[in-house]
Amino acid sequence: MKLKEIGEHRFITDVLSKYVKSEVKLDVYSEDNVVLKIDGFPLTYTLPFIDFYDIGWKSVIAVMSDMLSYGAKPRVVLSSFGLDPDTDLTQAEMLVRGISDASSYYQIIYGGGDTNSSKEGWVDIASWGTRICEKRPNSEPGDLVYITGEIGYTTGVFMWYNSKGNIPLKYEAMIKLKHPVVNRGLIRAHEKLCDSISLGTDISDGILVSLDKISKLINNKISLERVPLAYFITDMINQGVISFEEALRQGGEEYESLFIVKKDKESMFLNVMADNGINSIKIGKIEKGEPEVLLNNIKQEIHGWDNFKGWF
Repeated sequence: MKLKEIGEHRFITDVLSKYVKSEVKLDVYSEDNVVLKIDGFPLTYTLPFIDFYDIGWKSVIAVMSDMLSYGAKPRVVLSSFGLDPDTDLTQAEMLVRGISDASSYYQIIYGGGDTNSSKEGWVDIASWGTRICEKRPNSEPGDLVYITGEIGYTTGVFMWYNSKGNIPLKYEAMIKLKHPVVNRGLIRAHEKLCDSISLGTDISDGILVSLDKISKLINNKISLERVPLAYFITDMINQGVISFEEALRQGGEEYESLFIVKKDKESMFLNVMADNGINSIKIGKIEKGEPEVLLNNIKQEIHGWDNFKGWF
């Protein structure tokens, strides 16, 4: 069997999980007070409006999204990248400057790393930080599911690209993919919500992929009332240009956060998030039952991004 047949997510749960000492349904590794994360992608993940600076910036944001959603305060980032020896020096410096600027934005140290030769090119970012909350409550039926913003902006870009421009490109969608930002206020929010948030993760591989991971991790089902989509995606669905399922399938790199919130702490959660300038949209709740994701009581087939399969 080839990797493209089993897919990245099954490879992680069926193979990688046999060899690592971490919970593979979480996107970070945590031990005692230390939190670690590594992420990366090929330098071929480019679009006409994305340059090497943007790739460097995004590679750090991808890691910050996981760290801040989980509830860690990042301290240091390290980079490892492979570049074609024929790469122009200016482009190579742009990549490093993007990494450095994103690190500075989150007030963390960029400690350098490793450089390699690669014809195709790639970049990996590793970060270590400290856990903000020493202890959190367990996730259980009755807890609420919140997301920090509407999704579908990057879907709009991917559909524009795959349609060769037949679907219009929205400026706000382009910026979301070119220069994503995870709200730094999440660090301050976590500090006040240790007994309010039981679990946090991001949705960089698609919202259904992340909800499926959460459901399996907490061993209960997630019942959704809604999936908040960007206005232009909703318009295209209403006009029959795309389907709702396709909108969720062609997602990824959204870098919004999902939080499981204790029902009796909802007001506290909303107040703290608002005080830190963070959007909060309630999308559902945890219910007792076998792990699955429901939308309006209909079981959802899991769609999203897989590094071995592509969109599935």
